[in-house]
Amino acid sequence: MWKPLSIVSGLLLLGAGGVMYTQIRPAIQSEMKQREAATLNKQSAEANKRASDLAHTQSEKDLGDSKVLLAKNTGGKNTAQAAKDEKKAEVDKTTTEKDAAAKELADLEQKLKDLGGLPRLVAELKVLEAKQAQFTLEVANTKGAIASTIAHKESTDKVIAGLKQLDLWQKTGTIAPSFRTRVASVNPDLGFVVLPAGNASKVTLKAKLDVRRGDATVGKLIVTSVEQNRSICEIIPGSVAAGDQILPGDVVVVNEGSTPRSLTVPARGPVTPAKPPANKPAVDPTAAPAKAPADPYAPPPAPDATLPPATGAPMEEKKPEAPATEPAPAPAPPP
Repeated sequence: MWKPLSIVSGLLLLGAGGVMYTQIRPAIQSEMKQREAATLNKQSAEANKRASDLAHTQSEKDLGDSKVLLAKNTGGKNTAQAAKDEKKAEVDKTTTEKDAAAKELADLEQKLKDLGGLPRLVAELKVLEAKQAQFTLEVANTKGAIASTIAHKESTDKVIAGLKQLDLWQKTGTIAPSFRTRVASVNPDLGFVVLPAGNASKVTLKAKLDVRRGDATVGKLIVTSVEQNRSICEIIPGSVAAGDQILPGDVVVVNEGSTPRSLTVPARGPVTPAKPPANKPAVDPTAAPAKAPADPYAPPPAPDATLPPATGAPMEEKKPEAPATEPAPAPAPPP
């Protein structure tokens, strides 16, 4: 019995299902169309999103390029503006200088008019140049005269100094250390020699000379008479060694006592008396003083009145005679 009921139930269910399908079919179809439409819309939206993303990326790129181009254009504009401002400043400066030059030129033209014009100024300028040249020449001549006066004064001072020195040397019997000559002739009997040098060689009276032969000193002389190119010298007694004599041709030089160095007196400080050593006996005040060494150039002592006068004329009264028999040899060159 259940089978028929099952069949009937199934049929009823089928019928109900068919009724329900019949009722809901349009709704299902509509839903399916809506689903298809939603799928299409979704695909379209995704495609649009992709297109939008691409457009956004492109717009971002275009925006960056636009910013770079804008910055470039802005820099160029600023540079152009700066160059324009600089040119404008140059133009303003040039305009100012032009106006100042024009004003200065106008002032100068007015001054030229007030002074009588350019020709008059040129003439005055030429006159001033001529005066300046004349003054320059006068200054140069004055400087030359001053220099000449100074040179003449220096030369005169040297001449005066030389004359003062020569006068001092003549008063003190001084000769230059470089003086050198040779004996021209000898008169042993009267005790004098003749030298081929005189005033021209600056020989002075009372000058002390040494006669040398080689490295040895043969004798000593003192000048007693001076001529222009000749001198007569007295042989100092005792200065010639026994058995020797002065010969023509012997070299004659200045003695140390007649050089300019002998005129210089060295400065001396206060002298402190030295104490005698303890073991040295005291000096006897009653003892005779020690004799100083004799000066070979000192004049001979005056004759004692108690002694008989020597025969013959004294030395200072002897007049030198030029040798008549012995010609004066030519002076030999210095060794």
